[in-house]
Formats: sequence, C-alpha cells, structure tokens
Amino acid sequence: MIYIKNNIKFSFNQSLSTGNQDCPNILIHGNNMEVVPELQPMFRERIKCIYIDPPYNNGEKYRYYNDNMNEEKWLNDMRDILSYLKPLLTKDGSIWISIDDKEMAYLRVEADKIFGRENFAGTIIWQQRKSRENRAVFSVNHEYILVYARNIKLFKKTRNLLPVDEAFVGDKYKNPDNDPRGPWQSVTANVQDGHAVPSQFYTIVSPSGVRHNPPKGRCWIYNEERMKQEIAAGNIWFGKDGHSVPRIKKFLKDAKLGLTPETIWNAEIVGTSDSAKKQLMKLFANKQYVFETPKPEELLKRIIEIASNEGDYVLDCYLGSGATIATAHKLNRHYIGIEMGDQMAELVVSRLNMVIQGEKTGISKLVNWRGGGNFAFYDFGNKQITYTSIINDYSPAVSKQEKFRYHQLNLWDVLEQYPDSIIKNKSLKEDLFMHYGSCKLSEEITEKNLLISLVKNDNVEDFLDMSAKVYYTGKKFPSCITLSKLYYFMPYIKHKGIRDLYLIKTARIGTRREGQIDNDPDDIRLVFEIEFIKHLFEDYKLVNLEIWHTFTDTTLASIQDKLI
Repeated sequence: MIYIKNNIKFSFNQSLSTGNQDCPNILIHGNNMEVVPELQPMFRERIKCIYIDPPYNNGEKYRYYNDNMNEEKWLNDMRDILSYLKPLLTKDGSIWISIDDKEMAYLRVEADKIFGRENFAGTIIWQQRKSRENRAVFSVNHEYILVYARNIKLFKKTRNLLPVDEAFVGDKYKNPDNDPRGPWQSVTANVQDGHAVPSQFYTIVSPSGVRHNPPKGRCWIYNEERMKQEIAAGNIWFGKDGHSVPRIKKFLKDAKLGLTPETIWNAEIVGTSDSAKKQLMKLFANKQYVFETPKPEELLKRIIEIASNEGDYVLDCYLGSGATIATAHKLNRHYIGIEMGDQMAELVVSRLNMVIQGEKTGISKLVNWRGGGNFAFYDFGNKQITYTSIINDYSPAVSKQEKFRYHQLNLWDVLEQYPDSIIKNKSLKEDLFMHYGSCKLSEEITEKNLLISLVKNDNVEDFLDMSAKVYYTGKKFPSCITLSKLYYFMPYIKHKGIRDLYLIKTARIGTRREGQIDNDPDDIRLVFEIEFIKHLFEDYKLVNLEIWHTFTDTTLASIQDKLI
C-alpha cells in the first residue's frame, strides 16, 4: 500500500483525523484540480471506482458553491479533471459522473474523447424526485449518471451483478430430492445440433426404464460416456417419478447469482434528492441549514457495489456532503475524498465521525452497520511549496528562512517528478488589491523578482476579469528559473513596451490543450496564471532589455534605469 504521508504538499491534520498517517482512508481539504494530479505518482491505476458529482452549471447559487459558470470554463474544468482522474483508474476500473439535462450532452462528448467511445459503459437514468413539479413545459424528475470504463472488456469481466433477494432464489432453486449438496435448478440437457458430432446422438435410459432420444434438430449436450458419468454422480434429473426427459442439475452453491444492472434506477430502490436531505437532517438535527444537493446513500451503495469489492479504493473529488465516503466506509471500501469547501470540517468530518460511531441513517440498517474504522485528514497547499530535492546550493550568508522562501527550480526535473504543478502563491485577489492596489515603486516591492515577457496573440489568453494565462512552449522556455514567494510579471507588448504589473499566482506545466498552437502532442508548456495589480505607468514604455522568445528575469528596480 502507498500512502501520501511522504508528499510535502499534504499536511497531516491530527486534530481532524481519527487514525494515523498510515490509514488508507483519506480525506483531503484542497482544490481537486491541484490535488488529483499530485495523487498520480502514488495512486496510479489503484482506484477501482471513481464517483463524482460536479457542479451541473445550472445557474443556481448554493450555500457552499456557486453553480453558475461560463460555459467554456465549465467544459475546460471538466476536461481537465477527467484527464487527471483517468490515470488513477485500475485497468478494470470505472468512473461514474452525475449530471443533469443542461450539460449532459456536452459532457458526454468530452468524456468520449478522454476515455474513448469504445469504453462508454452506459447512461443511468436516476429518478431523483417522485413529486410532480408545476413547470412551463415538463416536470423533470430525473438526472443522469454517465459510466465509463478504463477498459470496457476488462470491466465487463469484473463488474458485479446486482444481488438477488431470497424470494428470487427460493423460486428458482429447490431441492425436491433432498440432495445433500443443497438447492438446485434444472436446465435442459440437449442443444441444437448445428455443430454436433456423432457421439452426441444416442439413447438415454431413465431409472424407470423409459428410453429418451434427443428431439429432432437437437443432440445431447454431452457424449454418451460423459452422460453416464453425470448420471452416476447424481447430476441428471429424470423427474420425481424417474420417467421425465433428462435435465442437468445446477446447484446454488456453484452459481454466480445476480442480476445485470438496468439503466433506469427507480426512486423506491435508490432514493431521491429529498430522501438524501432527510438523511442529512437526521444526522445534523441541530443545524438549520445543511447541504442543498446531496446524493442518497442507497444510490451510492448500488454504484459502489457494482463497480468495486471490499478493500478496493473509491474516490470522490467533489465530496460535497460526504455521502460517497460515508457509504464506502460502511461497505468496507478504502476511499479518498477531496473537497475544497468550508463544509469539509463542519459537515464531512462530523458525518464520518458519526459513521465510525455507528450512526443508523442511510444504508446502515441494510448492511447491518455497527461502526468502526478510521480516516486520515490532510490539508493541501496551505504552505509554500518547497522542492527540497532540487534546491541548488546557496551562499552560507543566506538564512534558513530565506532558503525556504527562495529556491531554484529546474523545470525539467519538476516536469518529471511533478508533472502538473510547479509553484503556488497562496494569495487571494482581495489581498492583492488591499496590499498592492495603490503601491508605488517603493523599496517594499522594487527588489522583488520580476519576469518581463514578450506576449503575442499565440501565447496569451484573452485578458478577462483582470487575470489571464500566459504560456510558453517547451521548445522555448529556459531550463532553469528562480521563483520566489512573490514573483511579479510584466507583459512586453511588441513595439509598445511595458505598462501593467501582475502577480504570478501559479506557474505549472500545462495540459496539452492549453495554448495548443500546433499538432505536436509532445510539446509541453509552461503556464503562468497571473493576477492584475495595477498600471505601473500611465502609458506603455519601451525598455532596454533583451526581451527574447520567453522572458527576462530582472527586478522592478533594475528597469528604472533602462526605460527608454
């Protein structure tokens, strides 16, 4: 088993954990777009079942999240998270994605591209409400669950059937001859003769002396010698009186019982959104306001039982109210739950603690849940990221604190070890404007490191909402760059110069889709996510610096003497 305790980006939170760092059940408080890529080195091809309930982008505003996003951004986010999740699936693993009518068709197209149309397993229609709504056109009472396999051929072999109830077994399997091997059912002993051989045509004599030949166009399933062996072993049934046409006994103990899952899941069996809310209200009776869009544990039980077995890993990176991991815990699965919202501590951890104590809501009675188990809680990205393995030597005069804050990163090493993230600056937009919105070229910031870069239409995303992405192809950006805790960025506009000051919030290796200019799939990209601070000058100013294909590393102070 591999755990995340050795990854310095994850901070173990003892106060919120019930187990130690070796516990395989893991909760992570952080942005799933940042967390999931970090799990790849440790959990690649280890997750049997992924269930996600992402924002539906339906224009609603909820207490814990805003479900109203730009269409393109929503699709980009879904492409990214699905691409990050795919490598985590086992070869026979599957991913289940909840969605509604508004985005289902678009999501299906994107998921086809990522997982392959051949690995599409099906669309589940979940009756998520039983009451009728007074809508203008239709009363919508269903949602969808898109199901994709990592490899559909392997998934078909290992996915589980739905359990059958005792009434079904009792109706199919009986024991009229009191066979000590237990209940059985009989099946025909003859088959079509299209591929028959001569040894399959013969006469069978029953215990009462009745002679039986195969019907016209058919033959016995066994040759005569094998049939005699089966009769001697008590595996052939001739009816209570010993006169009937021979049939083969199939024993319950040898049968792999189960029903093939259907694609319409009724509320009576898997619950509704309202029943899920009631489950939460029972757990948090003292809370006036809990969570608006939970999923019922019965629904998640069916998904998890089809897609995994005890001891397998289940992952949910849009954890919400924590229903997925609560259900997985009761079903004796290991799990990884990821959530960035404030409800992580006040709702999810509290819910899981109640599960461990043996709470009786949801599926608890169905599975005879009595409590027990542990989980480990981690915070992600709350500290400045330091890659100690690739910090270069420093002057002895540099303090330990400065060594922590300022370090040199070899981007090629980082690409190999941390393919999706280089550095994060934990700075919020409102903090930037508060501290830097009215700043001048004071000593406070003039000595800070600065990147001045030539930006063109082919390497900068449209500047929207005072922020942007700037990217550079792997063929152009230098192999080494020094990044500090705060790193500024100034775009150099050709023939105009510099004017605007930004802060680099994130520098990372980009996805293949980001800034895709040509058709070279191996061309990696360095992506800067930048946040606008202020216009440093009223108008653009040319600067006497070597602005080459990527960027020039300098300081704000150094450009003062080089303005033209």
